[in-house]
Amino acid sequence: MTLLHCMLGVAALLGAGEAYQWPLELPRQLTSSFAEYRQGRFHAGLDLRTAGTGKAVHAAAACHVARVSCAPRGYGKALYLKLDDGNTVVYAHLDGFYDELAQYVREAQHDAKSYTINLYPKAGRFPVAAGQVIARSGQTGIGAPHLHFEVRDAAQRPINPRTAGLTWPDAEPPRFNQLLVAPGGAGARVEGDVLPRVLSVRQTGPGRYVCDPVAVRGKVGFGVDLADPGSGGYRLGVHQLRLDAGGEECFRVQHDAFSYANNHHGAVAYHPFFLDEGRFLLLWRWPGNAMASFARSPGQGWVDVPDGAEITVVITAEDFHGNAATLEVSLRGGVDALRGSVDALRGSVDALRGVSESGKDGRGKAGLMCRGDAMVLSVRFNQPEGEAPAGRLFHDGAKEALPLLRTGENLFRAVLPATRPGRYTVQARHSRIDAFDAEFHVFVRGAAQPETVLAGLRFRVAPGSPFGTLFLRVERLDEAPRTPMKALGPMYRIGPEQTPIDKAVEISFPAPDGIEARARVHVYRKRGKAWDRMDTHWADGRLRISTRRFGVFAIMEDREAPSISAVSLEDGERLASRRPSIRATVADAGSGIDHIEVSCGGQWLLTAYDPERERIVWEQDENLPAGRQEITIAITDHAGNAKTLSRSVIVPE
Repeated sequence: MTLLHCMLGVAALLGAGEAYQWPLELPRQLTSSFAEYRQGRFHAGLDLRTAGTGKAVHAAAACHVARVSCAPRGYGKALYLKLDDGNTVVYAHLDGFYDELAQYVREAQHDAKSYTINLYPKAGRFPVAAGQVIARSGQTGIGAPHLHFEVRDAAQRPINPRTAGLTWPDAEPPRFNQLLVAPGGAGARVEGDVLPRVLSVRQTGPGRYVCDPVAVRGKVGFGVDLADPGSGGYRLGVHQLRLDAGGEECFRVQHDAFSYANNHHGAVAYHPFFLDEGRFLLLWRWPGNAMASFARSPGQGWVDVPDGAEITVVITAEDFHGNAATLEVSLRGGVDALRGSVDALRGSVDALRGVSESGKDGRGKAGLMCRGDAMVLSVRFNQPEGEAPAGRLFHDGAKEALPLLRTGENLFRAVLPATRPGRYTVQARHSRIDAFDAEFHVFVRGAAQPETVLAGLRFRVAPGSPFGTLFLRVERLDEAPRTPMKALGPMYRIGPEQTPIDKAVEISFPAPDGIEARARVHVYRKRGKAWDRMDTHWADGRLRISTRRFGVFAIMEDREAPSISAVSLEDGERLASRRPSIRATVADAGSGIDHIEVSCGGQWLLTAYDPERERIVWEQDENLPAGRQEITIAITDHAGNAKTLSRSVIVPE
């Protein structure tokens, strides 16, 4: 494809006042925006709707190819263009590249005998003109068909594409869905409770929302569950969120740029312990959060309400086009009364955190939960209870009483004063609850601690691992994992599962007896009904992993080979051409597929693997050798189990 054939009229793609050209000849519809929430991180660009694959993708400006990559996961086929102004533009999930570049990539893949490849051509190797067709949109990597479009500055930081002059239709302001109000210390209360409260909001006009007055004591912080309506019903992220208290700005979140080095700090941009109730973008800086989006504020975001005072808080959200919406709420200081009656407690966090009723005879149950900055002991009875449970806390050989305060007719809570590093044990006693004893360990950001052993597991928590304070609990579970793999020992619940972690925590598990093949044995983490293999290393007779996510873990052995089915060729088939369709379904229920190789008569075939669809497809980029040939599909999983399937075919001359 020549440059003449690649070029389109610049005016058809370039909007008024835009420095960069829009990449598609389609209506400008976003399915995801810059800095939108992803699990524990921010989205780095725009996702553009393509309504299928094969759409022409155009260069944003004069540039050269700086990098090109192909992979079965992540960005799939991706192209990185270094613009003449110093910025880099990334196009991902592509179906293919323009001819000259495609040939370069193909040759490199054949030389390496690998579909997965990363190439960095010299600056003058592939010059690109503004508006040139550089690729076709696709569905490679992850997700439905779309184009990921990302702008990076000279330091390779993703930046807000609006600052580069790109625009798209957007006339609607953001919409507020819920408000989270969180106590800011051990003595703080929200609606008489020590836990954050999730409150409903109501719309009073275009872009105007209110929340009923909130009774608070001490300082409190806010998080908002909101979205910017996009065309086609998509929910996009916002550009700016501002908190004003008493007429003065006290916090601001503004998404203009961020660094990949700390993008995982997105885990504390939204309240990590409330993700099952909403995505609450925080209007305070969680300890350790170094994201640039949170570096513009005049303060830390906490609002201190004196007893007897009433302060009006206004939260303003703006999208990337300046459309704004406000949420107003009145804070009444020094009031401990619960909203309404005990029924109001149904919306509090403990109802969803394992503190449940037991029986119908006035009995209760104790539970321990994390609110992020503290551990909270709760005791709930299924009937109104007049006698407060007795609590005790043990640390470093010292014992102290732990008063549980009434936060409802049948509910008592205590915030544990566990701010120093080390091991803690908490107890709760009452005539109508089973004796409750729970152990946890506290790690504080910046404080070095020796290796910690809990339930036979060894933990190495670096000083940079906690975001503020890390509370660690371990429970050995008796039931066996439900999986086709062989479980080698018990499951362990390491938590709280929602705990955000900055620098990965190293965990080592005791090695089971009688292991014959170490390569088949890994630590796995539960994900829904499935199990994800962890990168596992053997050291000193133990299995070691590093992780930023807690959860349920188990050691398992994968003895089963991958499967190959739905092969597009029949054995003995006489092919109609030398470039037939070669497809198959491949799957592995254990450690996951590690390596795939397809060949014909010993000739390596360039084959793409789509993990989401469990499918392999030959790229049909060359002729098969003529005559009777053996087409072989060989697959190996991460445990070393292998499966090979062959088809004898006749290839025409």
